[in-house]
Amino acid sequence: MIQVGRLGQADVDAAAGILFDAFGAAYRRRGHAPPFPTRESAAWLCRAYIDLDPEGCALARSASEIVGVGFAHPRGAVTSIGPLASRPGAPAGVARALMSELGGIAAGSSSVRLFQDSFNPDSFGLYTRLGYVVSDVAPYLLAEKLEPPAATDPRVRPLVAADLPVVERYDRARTGADRRRDLALLASTGGGFIYQAEARGETIGGYLFFRALPARVVIGPAVAESADMLAALVDGVAASLPGRAAVIRASAAAPAMLRRAFDRGFLVDHLGNLMVRGPYVPPPAQLYALFPESL
Repeated sequence: MIQVGRLGQADVDAAAGILFDAFGAAYRRRGHAPPFPTRESAAWLCRAYIDLDPEGCALARSASEIVGVGFAHPRGAVTSIGPLASRPGAPAGVARALMSELGGIAAGSSSVRLFQDSFNPDSFGLYTRLGYVVSDVAPYLLAEKLEPPAATDPRVRPLVAADLPVVERYDRARTGADRRRDLALLASTGGGFIYQAEARGETIGGYLFFRALPARVVIGPAVAESADMLAALVDGVAASLPGRAAVIRASAAAPAMLRRAFDRGFLVDHLGNLMVRGPYVPPPAQLYALFPESL
């Protein structure tokens, strides 16, 4: 019998161990870089999600042993799910039990989204049976060293605090998600760029956030009116942080941006699928968030 309850601060070490072991085994078996390089990085994520989305943090137990962990991120009409993992060797049904719990948390949203690693047939089968369909291919891109562009688009400028209300309205109009608290957190803990579509007024052609962590720069989320505008925003990051290692969760629907990312030193580490249950109207061009996942 698998029981699912709330993940609390006292459970962080056990949950982090599951994330580290499960993702490490699955990724290394196929020659990919694990998303959690250390147990502490997984513990940081658990603590951050408890602070950001306490109602969306779930823990699965079997015979009082912690066997799985998963997260949901409700944002109005949109909820994203992830990451989700079961302990290697755990009894069957852990992932389904967690998805049932997280689906209940997402019940107030019309659109539920998650990322699925394309090399994992088991999770693809589970999510398909639960009604999710593939809406986009999402390459996971890694750069050992950002290559700066020869020049940047003059319409790309650093994002400042006064831009946040405009960015929030633009983002909600393009994504359907209420990400105000996420964008505010990203602005306070990282940096960003604006594509200024007009010299005066509020009109913007897109935005991009990034966080310069000790190990690498996490680029995204980003939304823009075209793949070319999005590529110009990526150039802005590469120009400001040359030589840094970086990661992007991109969209195959924006090939012009992918080509620019390759010019900036990125390579495809692996492919993922954006899977959606319910309506989904993608923005013209985007980079997906790695925190919170799937948004």
